[in-house]
Order: sequence, then structure tokens, then C-alpha cells
Amino acid sequence: MKTRRPVLNALLCFAAFSALLLSHPSRTFAQEQPDYEAELKRALELVQANKMPEALPILERLHAAKPDNTVVLESLAYAISVIAVTEKDPEKRKKEFLRARSLVERAKKLGANSERIQLMLEIIPADGQMAGLPTLNKRTPADEALVEGEAEFAKGEMERAIEHYERALKLEPKLYEAPLFTGDAYHKMGKNDKAYESYARAVAIDPDRDTAYRYWGNVLMREGKLKEAKEKLIEAAIAEPYTRFPWQFLRNWAELSRVQIGHPRIEPSGSMSVEKEGTNITVDMNSIGKNDGSAMWMFYHTTRSQWIKEKFAKEFPGEKDYRHSLREEVEALRAVATIISESVKNGKMKEKDLEPSIANLLKVHNAGLLEAYVLLAKPDAGIARDYVEYRKNNRDKLRRYLNEYVTSEK
Repeated sequence: MKTRRPVLNALLCFAAFSALLLSHPSRTFAQEQPDYEAELKRALELVQANKMPEALPILERLHAAKPDNTVVLESLAYAISVIAVTEKDPEKRKKEFLRARSLVERAKKLGANSERIQLMLEIIPADGQMAGLPTLNKRTPADEALVEGEAEFAKGEMERAIEHYERALKLEPKLYEAPLFTGDAYHKMGKNDKAYESYARAVAIDPDRDTAYRYWGNVLMREGKLKEAKEKLIEAAIAEPYTRFPWQFLRNWAELSRVQIGHPRIEPSGSMSVEKEGTNITVDMNSIGKNDGSAMWMFYHTTRSQWIKEKFAKEFPGEKDYRHSLREEVEALRAVATIISESVKNGKMKEKDLEPSIANLLKVHNAGLLEAYVLLAKPDAGIARDYVEYRKNNRDKLRRYLNEYVTSEK
């Protein structure tokens, strides 16, 4: 994920995200002491309002009183993390991040495993050294303005935060985080139309980053505008499909929309291996004699073996070593789909009798979306290298695939 402020980007995103889509880390406190319960309720309200400096001392007292309360452990770690981002001293910042991580690890050990816990464990390194946070002597004026805005945001002072973010953007007009964080601040103020405008400004700076789309989609979900939210979250998946967050947001949209999301199941049967002595192709014995198309997977393996042995070197002369490519996978799948399509057209096979994977393959092939399917449903390290180039001229096909197959509401 191309992020200049990866930690705060993720933490602020989660701050907006958690209120709607994730159950707040709360439980029934009827058995707690009244003062403790009241303090806890107040602390959680302050965290939700993004007033971390006010929430922190209350959470510290609650933690001292009950060290194994996972709700407090999680919220305390979160507050420490958000405040730590604004700490200018690298050593103090590292110390705070280490403490936050230890609190989260403790919560997880005690059985808690919320989205926020998973997120903090993912973005806070075990050594506390947070990548992307500039040291004192490396900050530009735009960096300084952004950090000052972050400090105000952490205190819940949204108007002041926006002033600093806008100043940062004037100093550096391509600073993606400035309008992104401005949008989040407007959302916290309840000015969602302004938030949408700010997210659009961030998208205009870099349409190939997912974060602004996700923030935008999240706010739309909070307003109950699920159709519009889906559009933005699909754009997030197109922007950065090989990171976890776009798919998490889509899953939460699906839960709210009561839609099952997933890729069509297309699983070639049999196997293939290429050795110095030759190619070994194993056919699924269950497919022999059947007229459901499953025997045609042999042509998938044959096509791929040709790519491995010689075709890759010819098609990609600039690459030293073989890799599994988008073109190879699509050509192999298309070889099967073409044979099946002709057989159905000639009456040699009936579409209703096709094996499920073959039937799905034929549908995706006929829709002209094989490349989108391969890139989004079954990318490996080699195939993923072809994504950016494909996306340049095929955003519409990626969008169609995600709409018609992955998130279809039929």
C-alpha cells in the first residue's frame, strides 16, 4: 500500500470504520463496580469522539484496576497508538508503540480478537520501528503541517486539524493524505458532503490508492447509502486488490446488504509437471467417458506446459526467469473454454450438463472477463506483476467483473 503515513492512515481509517461495521469492544458491565462502569463508558465515548488525550488517563486508571479487561487493553493500546504517531522524538515514539503492541498481544492472549486488534498487530512492528514516520531532521514543511493536523485530530479538534491539513496541501499539492485526512475530519464533524468532496480530491491525486475510496464508502455505509458505498468499495478493490483492507470493507458491505460475495469456482482437474525428460500430465480418471466437459481440462495443462517449456521466453524476452503470467493462465483457460463453446454450439455437449467449474469458465469467457477473473480470483506472485499494466486500459472490465460476479445481489 503506497502510504506516506501508513500507521495513522490505517488507524484513522479504523476509527471511522469501527463505529458502524464492527461491534464496539464492549460487553455487559452489570457485575462491575458502578464507578468502574461509569469510567469505562466515559473512556469509550472519548475514544469514539477521537479525544485520545482525554481518554488516555481514564484508560490507564481502568487498566491499573483490572489489568486483564480486554476491552480496556484494546482501547488503551489504540489511544496510545494514535497519540504516538504525533510524537516527534523517535525513541519515545518507539517506546509507546512497543507498549501499545504489548497491550494488544495481551488482549489477544486473553481471547480477544477484534478487527482493531488484528489491525494493530498488523501495522505495529514487533520492534516498534514504524516505517513512514519521518524523523525530526527529515520533515518537510508539509510534513510538519500534516503532523500538527494529526495532533489536533487526536485531540478531537477537527476545525484546527483541517486548517493544518489544508496548509499541508498548499505546500505540497500532491500530498494525498492531506485531503484524505481533511475528509475524515469533516466526517467526524458530521459534514459528510464536505467529506465526500475531500475524498474526491484525494482520488484525483492518486486514483490507484484504495484508502480514499474506502473512507468514502464507509461514510456512505454509515448513511445507509449501500448502492453508492458499493461503487466506492469496488473502486478500492480495483485500486489495490492485493491488500486486505478493500476486501474487508467489501465483506462488511455484503453483511449489511445481506449479500454473499465470492468468486466463481473454476478449478481445473488433473495436474501437470514439466521435467527435463518431458511433461507429465495427469488426467482426472473420473472425467473419462463423461460428456460434461471435465475431460477438456487436459488442454489447460497442455497449454501451460508449452508456456513453461518455451513460450514464456519468447513472449517475455526481457525477463530472465520464467514466471506464471496473466497471458499464460488466460490462454490456458481460453483453450478449454473455446473447445467447450464449440461443442455446445455444435450440439456435442449440452450446457445444462456441464461440470460446474466448466460451466462457470464458459460464462466468464463469454462475458469477456477471463483476465479480470484471473487477476482478482487467482493471482499468484507472477500473475500479480501483470495487474498494473492490465488496469491501465481495462478498469471497466475489472469493475464489471466485481459487479456481475463477486458482489452480485441476484
